[in-house]
Amino acid sequence: MLLQLQQQLTDIYQVDRAHDVRDFLITDRKLAKYLGQNVLLENTDESLLVAQDVEGLELSLFLDGEMLTRLETAGPMACLHSELLDDWWKVIEGISHFNCVAWKASQDRTVTLLELELQGEIDKFVSTMLLAMEQSNSELTASLHGRLFEGVSFQQGLDNEQLERYQAANDYASRYCHALRQQLIDDHQLAKFELRHFYRLQSPEKFSYIHAKVWS
Repeated sequence: MLLQLQQQLTDIYQVDRAHDVRDFLITDRKLAKYLGQNVLLENTDESLLVAQDVEGLELSLFLDGEMLTRLETAGPMACLHSELLDDWWKVIEGISHFNCVAWKASQDRTVTLLELELQGEIDKFVSTMLLAMEQSNSELTASLHGRLFEGVSFQQGLDNEQLERYQAANDYASRYCHALRQQLIDDHQLAKFELRHFYRLQSPEKFSYIHAKVWS
C-alpha cells in the first residue's frame, strides 16, 4: 500500500521516485520519539523526522504501526470507506512530506515547513479524490472538500507558531483544491498538468499563485 501511494504521487507530479519510502519507515513510537527528541508531537501517528549536517540529509518517516495494520487490513485501495479517512490522510500526508523533501533535496532546493504542510493538504485531497472517482464513490467525491477542509480541528499541544502554520496551510489548500475540484472531475489529465506546474514553483511563488489564481 505504501509503495502504491508513493508511486501515485510521483506519477501525478512526474518526479523520480529516487527512494522507496518503506526503506525509511519507522513504525515503533518509542523509537520515533527517541529519534525525534523534542520535535515529535505528543500522540501523533505520523511525522517526518529530518536531520541535516555537513554530510547531507537524513530522513525517517514515522507511521504508527497499529494505524498501518488497520489500513492494510481494511484494504482502502480496493474500497475506501469513510471511517478509514483519518488514518488514510495521515499516511498520505507522511508520504507527501517524504516525497517533497526528497525531491527538493535532489534539486538542491530548500523547502519551508509551511510549504510542506500545504503540499500535504493538497496531496490528501487529490489522492483521495482520484481514488474515490476510480471506485465510483460519488458520495465521497461530493463531500470530500468539506470533510477535509471545513470544520477542521487541530492537534492539541501546538504552540502558536505551529497552529498558525497549520491554519494557513489548511486555508490556502482549501482555496486551491476548491478551484481544482471540478477540473479533476472533468479532465483529470488536465488537472495533473496544473498540479505539476504548481509543484515545481518555489515556496513563495506557490502562495502568490494561489492569491492570484483562486483567492476571492
